[in-house]
Amino acid sequence: MAHKFDPSKLEKLDDPSRLELFDPKRVLKEFGLKRGMSVLDVGTGAGFYLPYLSEAVGEEGKVYAVDVEPSAVEYAKRKVESMGLKNVYVLKSEENSIPLADDSIDFIFMAFVFHELSNPVEFLKELRRVSKRYTYLAIIDWKKEERDKGPPAQEVYSEWEVGLILEEAGVKVGRIVDLGRYAYGVYALFTKEMV
Repeated sequence: MAHKFDPSKLEKLDDPSRLELFDPKRVLKEFGLKRGMSVLDVGTGAGFYLPYLSEAVGEEGKVYAVDVEPSAVEYAKRKVESMGLKNVYVLKSEENSIPLADDSIDFIFMAFVFHELSNPVEFLKELRRVSKRYTYLAIIDWKKEERDKGPPAQEVYSEWEVGLILEEAGVKVGRIVDLGRYAYGVYALFTKEMV
């Protein structure tokens, strides 16, 4: 799909009206995010979900926010600093190269990013590298239907297509949930064999 977000519209990603897409606190809890976890926020953009992720993992947890767009990284860093989010680290990444150690992440969060990936299977391999033995993957994306928000329907994946891509990459799909008028969520799990 690879419909890329226009970085000149970055401030739009920080608009409180985005809360009508889904309730972050409720959804993150349902997806299994807990205190003390290490979280990776893929494609953080303006860092809209960082306060919710930070609160959910608490002081003992860590949130790593990555984006490929330098202006988004700078915007998110300013937001983290202004909000005093001590457990959040914003990093510049490349699409298939995340600047984190192997086996370091418990929970991966991707909100409205999956449809922007140039090669989702390759990217999922990179996510597997940074994942611990069992790592939750929460994908939230636009419904593949006509909407008054988000990219055109033909530029996003359906729930079924995301499921097939995850399966091809060896990621276990738990379930798919309806998140209201605009979005759906996919609960999935990275598992690694220990040698």
